[in-house]
Amino acid sequence: MKKYRAIALTMALSCIFLVNIREARSEEVPAPELPPGVVIDKSWDFANLYIGSPSIEILPDGTYVASHDFFGSVENLDLRTRVFESKDKGQTWKLIAKIPNQRASYLFLLNDALYAIGWTPGEGFRDATKDTMCAVTISKSTDGGHTWTTPVDSKSGRLIGGTKEMSVFCDPAPVLVHNGRVWKEVEKMGDFNFDSKPRFYMTQYNPMCASAPVDSDLLDASNWTFSNYVPWIVQKDSHGWAEGNVLCAPEGKMIIQMRVDDAARDGKGAQIQLSDDGKTATWDPATGFVEMPGGCKKFVIKFDEKTKKYWSLVNWIHPDDVDAPDKERTRNTLALVCSNDLKSWEIRNIVYRRADLTIGFQYVDWRIEGDDMVCVCRLAWDGAHNCHDANYFTFFRLKDFRNLTRENDAPTWISPN
Repeated sequence: MKKYRAIALTMALSCIFLVNIREARSEEVPAPELPPGVVIDKSWDFANLYIGSPSIEILPDGTYVASHDFFGSVENLDLRTRVFESKDKGQTWKLIAKIPNQRASYLFLLNDALYAIGWTPGEGFRDATKDTMCAVTISKSTDGGHTWTTPVDSKSGRLIGGTKEMSVFCDPAPVLVHNGRVWKEVEKMGDFNFDSKPRFYMTQYNPMCASAPVDSDLLDASNWTFSNYVPWIVQKDSHGWAEGNVLCAPEGKMIIQMRVDDAARDGKGAQIQLSDDGKTATWDPATGFVEMPGGCKKFVIKFDEKTKKYWSLVNWIHPDDVDAPDKERTRNTLALVCSNDLKSWEIRNIVYRRADLTIGFQYVDWRIEGDDMVCVCRLAWDGAHNCHDANYFTFFRLKDFRNLTRENDAPTWISPN
């Protein structure tokens, strides 16, 4: 009798175990053949040409404008920023312009004009034996992104840099309009080698703050104020910083929150303090690091007046990927996060996840439209040879984003065998 009871108990436990396994596996589904969201653009050479610098803006009439550039190892790389528009809330897109010789552009709307701030490569771009002499440039459109000004000098959008002594560039990190000024982080370039391992070149990015009055001519360099630049101070396990967000902290102080390449731990940012006039930047490594999920990959942080919270979409390291050898190259999970103070963050929702470290949902830019978040992504999907070298430029919408929770997590996509 005891024997039969033991068999029955074993069978019952087996059934419970199988149900639990079945429930766990129900959260994993095969990945779709095509990328998620709406494909705006894609590379025509997955092996050598990659999508970079996604940005999106919403015009007063409801039109979406989005942009990106290319990077890679092809001959005669197209150095223009490609601009697209959607008249149907992101369902379809059309290429409308190419901004000449400007890269890493970030779109923003001000005084009924659309701007793209980025950088212009110097003569030595892509040649490690030459000085690159990059310059931060800004272009302006008054017809919704169809035509753009050309920054050729200090009166037409060439703001800073362009010399051997002062080579300055910027990333597609956000522009903040606050307290009557436009604010943007830019970076003075030091001596670096893109082929160095680990990513030593990020120690040579020296953040600065650029700002200008909102009612000034933003194409005139004389209207811009630039802070001192802040050099990186060598840290154990951290290989530098990049792609800062200028923000107004809860106490009213201006800061730059930097992405930190902490490949061992992932969840760290750095906060540079700014004077109220934007002219002085200071950083103390003893107190200037903060916790941030996904903080070693690029992020866009924006303040939401409705919730009084800071929001971002980040490449958080999922618990299943904690053993990934390089956290900076772990971009297969996209998470919605928020914070009250820019020091502690809550994981609100998993937006996308794929159990494949060659996939990258990265560099997401976004805007709030009512209750929704509209987003563009530099996506490394099937066919990309690693998570960094994206092959698609996509659009997606997070409906009612403020009310998303972990109960609404997206399933984990798995690659076909």
